[in-house]
Amino acid sequence: MRMRHENGSDGSEWPIEKTVVLSLDLECDYGTAIRENTYEAASKTPAFCSLLEEYDVPLTCFLQTELLEAAPEAAEALERAAVPVDFHAHSHTHPHPKRADFASEIETSLERVADRFSSDVVGYRFPDGAIPADGYQLLADHDVDFSSSLFPTWRPGRFDNSGQPITPHEPVPGLLELPITPFSSTIRIPVSISYLKFLGRPYRELVNRRPPNVIVLDIHMHDLVTTSAIESLPLPYRVVYNRNRQQGIPILRQLIEGLQRRGYRFTTMSELYATFGETTADTMSSSVRE
Repeated sequence: MRMRHENGSDGSEWPIEKTVVLSLDLECDYGTAIRENTYEAASKTPAFCSLLEEYDVPLTCFLQTELLEAAPEAAEALERAAVPVDFHAHSHTHPHPKRADFASEIETSLERVADRFSSDVVGYRFPDGAIPADGYQLLADHDVDFSSSLFPTWRPGRFDNSGQPITPHEPVPGLLELPITPFSSTIRIPVSISYLKFLGRPYRELVNRRPPNVIVLDIHMHDLVTTSAIESLPLPYRVVYNRNRQQGIPILRQLIEGLQRRGYRFTTMSELYATFGETTADTMSSSVRE
């Protein structure tokens, strides 16, 4: 479903109101923070599905496709959920960026998702927000419709995206980037369960009282449950993940309930991509008629 997107490329506002996507990176425990992939947190997806069903909200899953063999029950639980679940690729083996063969990871993971799940829209999320220099072009060359990889913020030792757009834009022709949401263009702290846990009550209250107009929320299963793999983390990561370690589920519940009270619409990344394209097409048609 290739679409041409004209608005948003200069960092303009989203063309929709009060919309939120819950996006889950279903991957190995603690991503690339430990060397050996384990999947203890992923095995807890049935409980996560129950939460989604309780609030009747859909989910977008960016799937590390190695998990289909390593922890097949995780994806199977999401497939059985009584709410819509949208599957897209999130690499295959989830290697550290310094050791990654990005072209191979993209090709393998896209093939695995296409073989297993049915979708008219093809999306991809680079792990760790680590977008290689040729990454977007690689996605475009594989006919990917959208990426949701950009954290438009600064992460010490990893990236400085503080000058990047916080709204949809085309990093290369024909590919739409739907960034993970920061609080605002000036307060560029991601609205994600990881940051809501780590920064604690002041940031949670700020987000709950003045939520962004459109939210692409980033979630990991290890944000919601604490696994034995936490003991294998290097000390700085252990400090980060031990902050409010039991509060992931309550924080997510509070956020969902608050957004529902405010009248936010919960949707999937595929629908968000399509809505953006349809709004763009309507705008362009109106301009032509005028």
